[in-house]
Amino acid sequence: MALAAGAFLSPQGLKPKPWDCVRMGCVMSTTGLAVHRDDIPSLDGLRAISIALVLAGHAIKVGPHSFAFSALCLHADLGVRTFFIISGFLITTLLLSERSQSGSISLRSFYIRRALRILPAFFLFVGCVALLSIFGVTPVPSWFWLYVLTYTVDFAPLGVWVLGHLWSLSVEEQFYLLWPLVTKSAKPRTCAVVAVVAIFASQLAYAVNRLTGANLPDNAFPFVCGPIAMGCLLAIGARKIRTVIISSKLLSDSRILLLTLLLIALLDAIPTYFGMITNSLLTLCVARLVFIPSGVAGRVLNSAPFVLIGKLSYSLYLWQELFLNPFHSRAPISTPFPVNLVVILAVASASYWGLEVRFVGLRKKFRKTQQPVASALPAVVIPEAKGAF
Repeated sequence: MALAAGAFLSPQGLKPKPWDCVRMGCVMSTTGLAVHRDDIPSLDGLRAISIALVLAGHAIKVGPHSFAFSALCLHADLGVRTFFIISGFLITTLLLSERSQSGSISLRSFYIRRALRILPAFFLFVGCVALLSIFGVTPVPSWFWLYVLTYTVDFAPLGVWVLGHLWSLSVEEQFYLLWPLVTKSAKPRTCAVVAVVAIFASQLAYAVNRLTGANLPDNAFPFVCGPIAMGCLLAIGARKIRTVIISSKLLSDSRILLLTLLLIALLDAIPTYFGMITNSLLTLCVARLVFIPSGVAGRVLNSAPFVLIGKLSYSLYLWQELFLNPFHSRAPISTPFPVNLVVILAVASASYWGLEVRFVGLRKKFRKTQQPVASALPAVVIPEAKGAF
């Protein structure tokens, strides 16, 4: 029986809800996934974990902490890197799927879709901060606004806490600008080469920056694009990587997944140069959780609360630094813990449901493809994960 690639199949042959793939597995396309982001299991759950790491890292005051505490709680940067991997993976999957189905990539439609997703909430947040700055609540130097409005905060010589976190959004915007040009003009194999070069070039550029005393910000795009490039590689090689993970008793074992996550936490807590190793392991875990969205981990990541937080993650990330500041006793808008977390959730929810969802319909008008990509391979049903996790 021929199966549509990207479809979720129930034992009765009916199309269940997307999160039902946690229990029964799912069928992937030639790029490993279906066209639409909502069809990809575990991504929203991974976003929820990522934003939780960021919030925890910013809610805890900077100070001398034990290694055990740091390994358990202080992983804000790891959360951002997870966001980067997810972005590289998702955007590359969507671009390659569009080209596979329609024969080309519409840069105009892609950029419009990205703008409709990102800019409404961004301008709402920036506008509120501008008002607060005018009234002296949280002053922002006039020169810093140029970096904010041009999405180049990652190159700003000095940071401003309430807007400093926009460095990661700047990195993502620069990726959105450059990577579609590569995927439109080059074959997947060439795209993979570009991604590999970017991974190693980012490490080399960072070392040269430090050794030569150039003193460019550590968060500048050339130094931090490695995790994004790893996500791109994961999407390009999804078909083969998925097969390897599913067929490997070691990689599909949930106990190995748990041990890998613990190792990542330990390496991230060590203030030395384990970045590439950590990013590689993190990318492997993302692949494992997307390609085998089953077991306890899959059920949790695809549960309604995690999916909801994942959908709110962009808004949560935007607004959180107004209410959290680990470097000072008071945040720009100071409220006690855990009230500040509740306020962040409320403001992010208002932004998402009151503004962002209004642009969802507009984004759909600029989708070039509406159906999953036809697979060149027989359908693959993902088995239940081994182990209890």
